[in-house]
Amino acid sequence: MRKNIKIGIIGLSHNCNIGNNLLKYAISVKLTQLGYTPYIIGKYDYAKHQDIHFIKHHTNLIIIDRFSEIKRNDYDILMVNSDQTWRKFYSNFYNIAFLYFARNWNILKFIYGASLGFKDWKFNKKDELIAKDCLKSFKGISVREIGAVERIKKHLNITPTFVLDPTFLIDKKYYLDIINNFVVDKYIGEDFLFTYIFTENKNITKFIQKASESYNYKIFRVKKYNKNAIQKFIYELYNCKAAITDSYHGTLFSIIFNKPFVAFINKNEANDRFDSLIKTFKINDRVYDINESPNINLLLNKLQIDRKIIKSLKTKSIHFLISSLKEFKK
Repeated sequence: MRKNIKIGIIGLSHNCNIGNNLLKYAISVKLTQLGYTPYIIGKYDYAKHQDIHFIKHHTNLIIIDRFSEIKRNDYDILMVNSDQTWRKFYSNFYNIAFLYFARNWNILKFIYGASLGFKDWKFNKKDELIAKDCLKSFKGISVREIGAVERIKKHLNITPTFVLDPTFLIDKKYYLDIINNFVVDKYIGEDFLFTYIFTENKNITKFIQKASESYNYKIFRVKKYNKNAIQKFIYELYNCKAAITDSYHGTLFSIIFNKPFVAFINKNEANDRFDSLIKTFKINDRVYDINESPNINLLLNKLQIDRKIIKSLKTKSIHFLISSLKEFKK
């Protein structure tokens, strides 16, 4: 392999949430391990309060105002990153999801772990035509939802590969590197409960309080726009006694760090991401509707996840990356 093969990685904006920034970090680490030079490309809305210091410090960060700034010879390979990059809830959908700006470029392109977000097929006929036209030149296409495989096959006549979220592709020691020399100033040495909640709900709040009182746990709360939110997220989840979350990546990192957890979701919404997690890791006993009352003893019970499943899927996912990249021509 020639030195310094540059991969331009397209994804959601840099002011997105903690999980999105951690998967950018993870894919950057993995591609670097494989011998490539990854660049994380995206827009950034400075009106938001997300601390961008983390992603600046830990990746080769590129901030653009418009996709026309990306030129054909800037990168050797273009990649669509994971997260809900195939969900129609943001501007520049075609450019992010299908690299529309590069549709006529003779360049290696692939997608790692895209997500539709919902069980319902949201693409209209125009979306389908553009997707088919753009994707015909892609080397590899993969998704992080089991259910998305059949829907994409049905509507786009493409069979993507199911892969793990990028955060599973690297060893947890790389996340612990993030918190080297990170200092917290509260509850040092005390048992605490980690909570990462996107949508405030009285039932969830009541369950958190009950858990705190039942086990004499302090409560640590991380919000996505807190200063040093990513470092706090890793530090507090890694060091907690148990976790309560309604976040996809809050759930993933509870699994990565092997923490007892309870995850809340709104079962009235078609949440394919959590359905895929439940099927993959057999965690249906730990995922509850936002209005249900879980068994509080789950926060004491060790996870019963077969780590061989994670290892096997990790191997398959990394193989997809390698096979998508191997036909790069000098």
